[in-house]
Amino acid sequence: MKKLIYSLPASLFEIFVVEFNGYGFEILNRDENEVVFAIYAQNEEVEGIKNSINEIFEDLGGGTLILEEDITEENWEEKWKENFQPIRIPPFIIIPEWEVYTGNDLIPIKIKPGMAFGTGLHPTTQIMLRLIPEYVNKGEYILDIGTGSGILAIAAAKIGAFVDAIDIQEEAVEECQQNAWENEVKINCQKKSVEEIDKKYDTVLANLQIDIFRKHFKTIASLFNRYLIISGIFKEKEKTDILKMADKSKLIPVKELSQPEEGKEGELWYGFVFRHK
Repeated sequence: MKKLIYSLPASLFEIFVVEFNGYGFEILNRDENEVVFAIYAQNEEVEGIKNSINEIFEDLGGGTLILEEDITEENWEEKWKENFQPIRIPPFIIIPEWEVYTGNDLIPIKIKPGMAFGTGLHPTTQIMLRLIPEYVNKGEYILDIGTGSGILAIAAAKIGAFVDAIDIQEEAVEECQQNAWENEVKINCQKKSVEEIDKKYDTVLANLQIDIFRKHFKTIASLFNRYLIISGIFKEKEKTDILKMADKSKLIPVKELSQPEEGKEGELWYGFVFRHK
C-alpha cells in the first residue's frame, strides 16, 4: 500500500475535497496558507488516483505531491479499524466493508478502507445523505452526476430507486462498480459527461463544486422532472450564485440544509432541493 502526501494552498482545499468526492484523506497539517494531507491507496490503484488528483490540481491551478512512500498494509488496516466509528445519518449508517450490520432500524452503506479516514464523510456528502431519503422514492429513476465513489448512488439504490451514475473519470466508474457490488445493489455506472445525457430522470443528484455548476447548471436543470438535489456550495457567495442560477433556469428551492466545516462553525456548506416553477 502507498501513502501519497500532498500540499495544497488552503484557499483551494475545500474545492478539492468536493471534486475528490467520496474519497478519504488524512489531514496532516493545516494552517491559513497550506493544507498537507495524505491519501492511502492500494498499489494497483496508485497510478489512477495520482492521475485523478493531478487533473483536479491542474483545474485548480495548484497542488503538489511532496512524498510517496510504502506502508505496511496490515498496520494501516488495523489503524483504520481502531479509528473508524460508524457514521449515523438516519436512515443510513456508514460502516466499513468488513463489518456486518445486525440492527434493523438503519440502512447500512459499506465503504472501503480510506474513504472516510480521519474526520469522516465530508459535510456535503452528509447533507446529500440527509436529503436523499426525503426526496427519493422506491421505483423512481435517479441520475447521480459526478458519482465519485458512488456513495450517493448506493444510498438511492438502497431505498429502491433505479440509478444511473456518471463520472468523467474511469477510475471513479470502476470504484462505483466495486462499491455497488459490495453493497449488493444494482447501479449503472458509466463514464459519461452530463452533456451526453439524452433523457430525463425523476430526480437528479449533484454534489459538485461551484465552477462545474456555473458551466453546466442549465443542462443539469433540464434533466429532471421532480427534484434536483445538490450540494458542494460553500459560504454565502456561492449560495447566492447557485440561487441566481436556479432562478435563471426557472427553478425554485423547496429545501435548504447547511453544515459547518469541521472545526470552523462560521464556514457553512449548503445543500438545496429544487423543483421546476
